[in-house]
Amino acid sequence: MNTAPPNIAPTRSTAAPLLVLGGGPIGLVCALLLARHGWPCTLVDARPVQALQRDRRLLALSRGTLDTLAPLVGTRFAPRGDITRIHVSSRGHPGSAWLGAADFDGQPLGATVWYADLVAALAQAVQDEPLVRVLRPRRALQVRQSTAEVSVELDDGSLISGSLVIDAEGTPPPRADATHCAVLAELEVQLEAGAAIERFTSEGPLALLPLPQDPGATAGTAAGPWRRVSMIWCLPAELARERYALDEGQLCERLGLALGLRLGAPRSIGPRTLFPLHTHRLAEVCEHRIVRLGNAAQSLHPVAGQGFNLGMRDCRVLIQCLIDDPLQASAPDALRALRRYATRRRVDRSVFPALTSALPPLFASRLPPVVAARSAALLAIDLLPGVRRSFTRLLMFGAAH
Repeated sequence: MNTAPPNIAPTRSTAAPLLVLGGGPIGLVCALLLARHGWPCTLVDARPVQALQRDRRLLALSRGTLDTLAPLVGTRFAPRGDITRIHVSSRGHPGSAWLGAADFDGQPLGATVWYADLVAALAQAVQDEPLVRVLRPRRALQVRQSTAEVSVELDDGSLISGSLVIDAEGTPPPRADATHCAVLAELEVQLEAGAAIERFTSEGPLALLPLPQDPGATAGTAAGPWRRVSMIWCLPAELARERYALDEGQLCERLGLALGLRLGAPRSIGPRTLFPLHTHRLAEVCEHRIVRLGNAAQSLHPVAGQGFNLGMRDCRVLIQCLIDDPLQASAPDALRALRRYATRRRVDRSVFPALTSALPPLFASRLPPVVAARSAALLAIDLLPGVRRSFTRLLMFGAAH
């Protein structure tokens, strides 16, 4: 999508009050939230929904994201793995913290779902929603803005127009020059049900997440039963490629050293994926009648699993800003709503990119003052209920909840 002069003349024009570009989870959620408030919209995506349903990425959803999704697709919208406890620690240094559902009336802190399952549930909800018109597969070629409206030229020569374009198309394909990569795999470790691990090492953060609807566990020891989990190990690119190329026994040994004696080495590792890591953040997400959400606005380091959840908060706040304006000609006052949206999202969009960028180098540092400070911080989170609840609430609901 760009704003260059078109190569072909549009053949027909269709008016739609609100336009959503991108049919992944963020775009689908936006369309559903708009429809729930009585606003018709048109959703455009270049990919058939079947292509999205072949994507087997694992998503970590925060409590706030689950609360947003539940009214749209139901409380059991997809097979999911509830996260009831999160253990945060630093390899080789004192101090660790358990964040738990016990601090929040036993409600899970979040859950994992397969990307394909979430898309399937959201796509079905959109299909059942008469106020959402879906154009798939259609690619947006040009976006033109005027004082009163914005129009989008599609690859079939048609033109659609409205008062607002919500760009949820995401980021360009990963580049080959990534300085860091994530090694992804499923493995078996001794771990209690519902537990997630965030283990910081001098090489990079290592996360273990429960799988959706784990079919069961086999006998283990006092450390816990053997369970299959998803691993995300973020490393400098050259080191990531070296670890990716190790045989299963060698990688299990390396993981055992990283995880420490409490968890020990995994007993098996499934097929691996090497994923280049890139981050970006737009300083301004609103451009007259265009607003960019989710990965179109920012992408984060995967530490703490906040990227998708930040995009979901983008959706929720945008809809709230639209609600706050009186309706005009069946659509909200887009310009006033977007000014308010940019202001309300500024803190959350600044805090989490800064936090996720700072944590890996902070925990990789071996400087004695830094080691002492981070150990004290983990100890405070673990032992002081008020600090622990505030930090957990930040992860569940964001910086502007």
